[in-house]
This record gives sequence, structure tokens and C-alpha cells, in this order.
Amino acid sequence: MVIRATWAFNGQEKIILGNWHSLWCLLFGPLYYLFKGMFLWSILSLLTANGLWIGFPLYNRAIVTRHFHKKGWVQE
Repeated sequence: MVIRATWAFNGQEKIILGNWHSLWCLLFGPLYYLFKGMFLWSILSLLTANGLWIGFPLYNRAIVTRHFHKKGWVQE
């Protein structure tokens, strides 16, 4: 399930989560969060070996949607 968001400031639309987001988080961990622009989560993922290989992929949807919500993106 693709999750899209709109930035309230100028109406820009963006796909914040794709269909296979948990798999990408599991395989690439810190690089996945760097690609999303989440630098602190990337460092945390690197230090904890990607949440001990199961924590971050399970909660990836909540982590990413909360991050973009705080930045001003509104989920459709």
C-alpha cells in the first residue's frame, strides 16, 4: 500500500512509503533512512544494527509517517 502526502505550504505531493518499505528498511537500514532524509534515524539504525534486525522494519511505517507529519506533510 502506497502512502502519499501533500505539503500544506505549496501543495507538493510525494510518496512517503512504497509497497516494500519494510523490506528495504530491513536490507539497507541506515541507507534507507538517509535516502528518506532522516539523518538521526540513520545514525540510530547504524548504532543498533538496524534495531537488532527486526525492530525498525516492524515500526518503519510509524517512524516515517511521524517524521513527515512533523515536517508539515499531510497524509492523504
